[in-house]
Amino acid sequence: MATTDQVLRPGLTAAASTVVFATALLGGATAPALAHGQVATPVSSHAQGHPPAEVLQPDPTSPTAYEFGETLAGLEGEQLEITFLAEIIPHHQAAIEMSQLELERGASPDIRTHAENIIANQEHQIDQFTRWLEEWYGLTPGEAMAQAPEEAQEEMKVLEEKTQMMIEELSAVEAGEGFDVAFVQKMIPHHQAGIIEFLEPQSRAPHAQLRVAATAGITTQQAQVADFRTWLAGRS
Repeated sequence: MATTDQVLRPGLTAAASTVVFATALLGGATAPALAHGQVATPVSSHAQGHPPAEVLQPDPTSPTAYEFGETLAGLEGEQLEITFLAEIIPHHQAAIEMSQLELERGASPDIRTHAENIIANQEHQIDQFTRWLEEWYGLTPGEAMAQAPEEAQEEMKVLEEKTQMMIEELSAVEAGEGFDVAFVQKMIPHHQAGIIEFLEPQSRAPHAQLRVAATAGITTQQAQVADFRTWLAGRS
């Protein structure tokens, strides 16, 4: 696993290094390209005399996720940990809610297994993070959010609104393989946002336990994103 220092080039600010590292982790596309859903398109079969097949793509990653990552890059010590934990707990809760919908309505055994793993992994981290907030800082998640810098609070509010919209859209999809597709299309950018949020605590959190947990979060979500992309490509 690369570290932020390994991708930091001379002249880059901490915020810029976060975007560079996020770009590397999310497949090499630039942050703006990911934010606007611009991805490389393979050569169409139309060029070989066949009608082009529809290529299923994930939803775009929210530009606000990159902005929040840059905000975290400007924080230090206790403020970094409190602000990160205030955001990642509801972020994980949303992933659990979407995964529960997948278990209720999805048809693919593979995707349902991923949903079960998401629930187990992220419930575990929520328990860890909530306990650490109390042990280290005497805060609940809500109190931690209230102590975050104003800029971070505004970004977290936007992220929460977009996440709730994502859940509402998913809730409107009928059961079956179409639900599996919709779930994967939304979980990929949700995981990508989580990876971005984990970058700074992975390398700079004062508590070693949090650095280890952030590394585990990145590794797990990267693997799931890769599997989801492969599965989605197979549906095209």
